[in-house]
Amino acid sequence: MLPVLSILLATLLASTLLTFLSGRWARYVALAGSVVFLVEVLLLLASFTQWAGFGAGGVPQYNDPETYPWISISWLTVNYAVGIDGISLVLVLLTAFLLVATVVYSWREEKEPALWFGLVLLTCLGCYGVFVALDILLFFLFWEAVLIPMFFLIGYWGGPRRRYAALKFFVYTHVASIVMLVSLLAVAFYSGAASFDFTSLYGPARALGATTQVFLFLGLFFGFGVKFPIVPFHTWLPDAHVEAPTGGSVLLAGLLLKLGAYGLIRWAVELLPTGLGHLAPLLYAVAIASIVWGSVVALAQRDLKRLVAYSSINHMGIVLLAIAVGSSLGVTAAVLLMFAHGIVSALLFMVSGSVHHTFGTRDINAIGGITPRTPALSTLVMVGSLASLGLPALISFPAEFGALLAAWDRISYWVLLPLLILVVTAAFYMWLMQRMLFGPPKGIPANVHEPPSFELAAMSILAALIVLYGVVPSLLVQVIVNSPIQGWP
Repeated sequence: MLPVLSILLATLLASTLLTFLSGRWARYVALAGSVVFLVEVLLLLASFTQWAGFGAGGVPQYNDPETYPWISISWLTVNYAVGIDGISLVLVLLTAFLLVATVVYSWREEKEPALWFGLVLLTCLGCYGVFVALDILLFFLFWEAVLIPMFFLIGYWGGPRRRYAALKFFVYTHVASIVMLVSLLAVAFYSGAASFDFTSLYGPARALGATTQVFLFLGLFFGFGVKFPIVPFHTWLPDAHVEAPTGGSVLLAGLLLKLGAYGLIRWAVELLPTGLGHLAPLLYAVAIASIVWGSVVALAQRDLKRLVAYSSINHMGIVLLAIAVGSSLGVTAAVLLMFAHGIVSALLFMVSGSVHHTFGTRDINAIGGITPRTPALSTLVMVGSLASLGLPALISFPAEFGALLAAWDRISYWVLLPLLILVVTAAFYMWLMQRMLFGPPKGIPANVHEPPSFELAAMSILAALIVLYGVVPSLLVQVIVNSPIQGWP
């Protein structure tokens, strides 16, 4: 059997190394490598017809599994163990789409292009590794590998306060990573598993007592939650987004936030279901606080990029609410919303970058009536805004509908609170479109023109995905349910 997942990893690794060494040809090498990776992922998706299911003792199995001995010292056994199910495959697909879109959007990057495109590929390599790793140490190494390129993408290519934002991002997420690692190691030690592999941990971890599971789940929730980000540990996100270059913001919102949600599902919810059951009220409270805070604060923003950043906190709060439900419908909706938010937020951050490049500002009050002069850009602003506010037939609607429907089964009328907040979300996006796109022209330079073709191409790819998966969400849902969640209540 071909080591499919290792071949994909090798594709990204080789593309990254060649890009770093390619000088002025870096963009071409990065594009070729990202397109090859996307084709490989699409072929993997086409071949994924049935999940491997549960094995002996009710332990979930994974498609295309690979396990090779890595470290063996006394009782300690660490393997290179990878595999996929429907959840990880959908997020790998998201990684491939955003990699291609980011490379295309950044086509004219002139400041150290080999370093820029190499770091973009390295970031996506780390994300891919997180989504397929099935060993604690391997998972953690890929998890940490993502922080380094993102630190430099913000700190070297970012705005005036880039160093502060990059350092704040690194400190927040690295401290949370340490807590996460300690909690994962504690799961392994307390469960007495023979190795750090997920399949070895699954049965013993789920058999732990309620008190132990609660404390371990709390540690993992903090470790993964900071990267969600959850209120009140969210303050690194707006600063990082505002100062990051557009490509960095795309990867940060589209992929890095999903690492926290994926980690919580894979390593906390699946391994410690009793802990989730006892702590569900806490997760509901944090999720609703994040939904309310992100939406209300976004309503007060004038900077387009900062508005999108706070709306990300709002949408990831809905993801947390769906995960906290702990049902098959809830987790399916959460993963679908992770994919949806990845695509929509990427488009909105690209739109923010293009507005800044075209009009010289991101201040929503400083420009208006841009549609007659830049109809293509205005169309993309509208598609991203309508998708983010949850318009039917666009990708966010089925995901948010499923999440709130799942929450109704657990928290009954409390679901009306996040439902009402969606009205606020719709309000700030309608306000955005009314101010920027329509009305009398304001703040439009005389020589204004549409963004470059490569920027429009990247944004159009994402807009097409928003419509495709909004009209036919079953293309993703039928993949997501091919995972251990189909055995949940």
